[in-house]
Amino acid sequence: MSDNAVIESGKDQDLGRRKIAKSQNRSISKSLTFLAIAVGLKPEPGWEHVGISGITRDSREVQEGYLFVAIKGFVADGQRFIADAVARGAAAVVACEDAPCSSVPLLRVHDARSALATLSAAFFSHPSRDLFTVGVTGTNGKTTVCHLIAHLLGDDESVIVGTVSNEARGLHAVTTPESPIVQRIASDARAAGKKNLILEASSAGLALHRVDNIDFDTAVFTNLTHDHYDFHSDRGGYLRAKLLLFRNLKPEARAIINADDPVAEQVIAAARGMVTTYAIANKATYRATDIEHSLESTRFTIAHGKERFSVSIALPGEHNVYNALAATAASAEAGIPLPVIASRLATARSVPGRYQFMRSASGARIVVDFAHSPDSLEKMLTSLRPYYERVICVFGCGGESDRDKRPIMGRISGSLADITIVTTDNPKGEDPREIIDAIAAGIPAGSVHERIVDRQRAIKRAIVLAGPSDVILIAGKGHEPYQIVGHEFVPYNDAEFLRQAGLAE
Repeated sequence: MSDNAVIESGKDQDLGRRKIAKSQNRSISKSLTFLAIAVGLKPEPGWEHVGISGITRDSREVQEGYLFVAIKGFVADGQRFIADAVARGAAAVVACEDAPCSSVPLLRVHDARSALATLSAAFFSHPSRDLFTVGVTGTNGKTTVCHLIAHLLGDDESVIVGTVSNEARGLHAVTTPESPIVQRIASDARAAGKKNLILEASSAGLALHRVDNIDFDTAVFTNLTHDHYDFHSDRGGYLRAKLLLFRNLKPEARAIINADDPVAEQVIAAARGMVTTYAIANKATYRATDIEHSLESTRFTIAHGKERFSVSIALPGEHNVYNALAATAASAEAGIPLPVIASRLATARSVPGRYQFMRSASGARIVVDFAHSPDSLEKMLTSLRPYYERVICVFGCGGESDRDKRPIMGRISGSLADITIVTTDNPKGEDPREIIDAIAAGIPAGSVHERIVDRQRAIKRAIVLAGPSDVILIAGKGHEPYQIVGHEFVPYNDAEFLRQAGLAE
């Protein structure tokens, strides 16, 4: 078992990884000589007869004939599990130069994480080269933009790798999976005759080489706000990770960039590909004008040169105008005509757990949303504010991650919501009460707020407080079907709880 810590997802991805691993490589085999050459090593005599039937960095996934890549992780050193991998049937091992000797061929590399990405691409014969491949990065909007792009390019012809779609694969709480999984999904998409691969490229995924050797045709930048500073140390480190997607583009690729974001010029400067911009406020290749907001939809005009097209989307809020613009730019630059894009945007629906509307028995509106960063929470509260008498916000912050954002989110909710109920959200190994205290420390004096550790009781309390002209925002978990408590994924979903408890429909 190597590197049990999954930066963006808690502690364990056993179920999903093992499901994929079991079916992963039954019809694929590469010689060890071929893979050694792929990472720039000189093969030893006889390696051409060593067949590799799978690749993994987790010794628990190893099957007969697998190549085990030992990574020095954040929690565990994969080199400690070389013997376990060999005992399970590993045909060869990849590790850093100081790795102990092994009873099977040992490929010594300088950077095992980078080697894993290169080996995965080579093992699956570089499937992204045969697909129109789009990477989307940024703090907020990645999931919605990916789903919109897939819809505009053709849902039946597209495969998404991202936060929501990964759940269906049994990969809990992970945005960008490890490179063998990404490459396998791409390989399966190619084999199934799909044309498009749409991938959420998280900052951790970029920094940890998970999307190295992906042949991106288009890269999209949504925005940069406060998040993941626990991993990247500060805003500069966070931005540098995002820029990797654009620095590594091939010259003929397209970089789609939000020109209204404060770091837009830095992203443009980093991009190796051809730059296309989108915006609301600033000049851009694709611009939204004449924006009309309503409770559950938005109308606006897309301006591209002299072309003008009216658009209606069943997605409220200015942030969804940006999401639609990003998807429009990516799809239009891929050759989809703007009139077709405008027509298809009208049939696009929200992603599960994003702006999910429900109604309580008392008549109060309930909105379940994944908003879990300061910026996304602020945007949600701001978009709801004009339509309701009172806004009640129920949210928490994840454990073992970005402690700095906790009081910031407390201040935002305390300032924009009429009532804030601070509760539990994936506490992992932390005491939920301490997380709640840190959030509450940022709530302005005089703001009405309550602290309720149990999330279900917190939601019930919000429903008791809400009148028919009020809205309850239940933020932070969205589509997630679990609470991460310690190392356990405890089944739980906000919307399902509301339905099953008879509190909303």
